[in-house]
Amino acid sequence: MRLLRPLIAAALLWLTYVIFAEARAESKKEPADMSKVTLYFGGVVLIGGIAGILVVTVVMPAVGDALGNLFFSPNQRIEKNPHGDAMSALARGDYEAAVAGYLKAFEADPHDTHALSEMAKIECEHLGNSDAASDLLEQALGREWTPEDAAFLTSRLVDVYWKYQHKAREARSLLMQIIESMPNTKHAANAQHKLQEIERALALED
Repeated sequence: MRLLRPLIAAALLWLTYVIFAEARAESKKEPADMSKVTLYFGGVVLIGGIAGILVVTVVMPAVGDALGNLFFSPNQRIEKNPHGDAMSALARGDYEAAVAGYLKAFEADPHDTHALSEMAKIECEHLGNSDAASDLLEQALGREWTPEDAAFLTSRLVDVYWKYQHKAREARSLLMQIIESMPNTKHAANAQHKLQEIERALALED
């Protein structure tokens, strides 16, 4: 059925062209039969109108669907952002629900370091519970991670120790671990920069 309608539209357009050509040929005759000319042009207008309607209602939508399918398949599954619920809760100020949302995402994907980091951040910044944040990150670091993920989570724990719990010794120790275990990397460079920041802050307090 989808193929038949475009064929009908094409046939009508062709018929319109044929009748129009006949009308022009008749009008050039000497003498011209004006009744035939009028009849031909009337047929052209009628068939052309019908063909135009078919083109607009059938051919163009079909072409649009075909082009759309080049970029998006109707059967393609749209994946939901695993952090979507947590982000929505955070946006509306429901911080406990946001933590629960990130925890759910982490349970679904135990390698989701972003979820762990966001949970720790919310606990510190919005719920005032830095102990929960440090416990979360300490337990997580007890597992096996890639060196990059371990460095990322360790840096987050350093932030908790230094910014919220003022544990300079613990923060320094973790930064030295990063520097020693990942030399000549961006993680080591960031750790070195943060270590200098802590040292300057402590020097000002003395």
